[in-house]
Amino acid sequence: MSYILWQYWIDETDDRIKHYPLFGGPPDKLMAIMLLWLLFVTKLGPKLMRNREPFVLRKPIMVYNFILVVINVYFVYKSVHWLEFGSKSLDPKLSAKYQWTDADIANVPDKMFYSYTKIFDLLDTVFFVLRKKFNQISFLHVYHHFMVPVMSYVVVKLGPQSVGIEVFCFLNSIVHTIMYSYYLLSAFGPWIQPYLWWKRYITRLQLIQFVLLIVYAIYCFLYGDTSGVSDGLKVVFYVQPFVFFYMFARFYIQSYSHKTCLNMFVGIHICHYISEHLLKSIFKLNQS
Repeated sequence: MSYILWQYWIDETDDRIKHYPLFGGPPDKLMAIMLLWLLFVTKLGPKLMRNREPFVLRKPIMVYNFILVVINVYFVYKSVHWLEFGSKSLDPKLSAKYQWTDADIANVPDKMFYSYTKIFDLLDTVFFVLRKKFNQISFLHVYHHFMVPVMSYVVVKLGPQSVGIEVFCFLNSIVHTIMYSYYLLSAFGPWIQPYLWWKRYITRLQLIQFVLLIVYAIYCFLYGDTSGVSDGLKVVFYVQPFVFFYMFARFYIQSYSHKTCLNMFVGIHICHYISEHLLKSIFKLNQS
């Protein structure tokens, strides 16, 4: 067990990654950050703010959201080039860990930068705590923000050159560009709220993102060459989109009561069924 929790991640790290802080070595530093963040946003922060007035952080939040809009626009641009304008995604081969092309090597700095931005994303939950917006710190929000840096660590360790991270980066950066644009605009005050009627469509867009990732994961599972790809990377790529879709769809149903939610409810359980059996299939194939 100690090997899996420590030495395994050192042994699996490619030399091109080892010099990057947090992601280059064992998981202790990253997990310390994640656990401290989790403790603060769920326990310590709300307790410290209980008898205090909420902080007014309008300008810092506007700057923060503007930075994230710029970052995500940049990664939409970069991921389009990583994917060779889509043609690379049509070849569902997940590169084995030690197979590196010149393009893969050249893309390492940007992919590492993308991984660091997932840690930067954690600040929006800290802002929620300081502003006493505790209703926005849902289980979904915490799970999503916790898991994405952890998944980034796994991918960086086990297959940073795989097409999966590039497809995820492209779709996720589009969604985050729109989402943080909304957050940026909403910080301007009450006068702009009537123009932000499209808030609910952000969740729909997130669901579409996960549906596309699910479709792509199934496509890669059925037609891709996964030889040489670790089980950990397969779980992240094949199973996690189903989990995110399931959780975001439940959130959407609870937040927006529409007749169409009945159809979505059926879709949730279908995704749950598929993800369960897909995970079983992955391990059966590896045992055979």
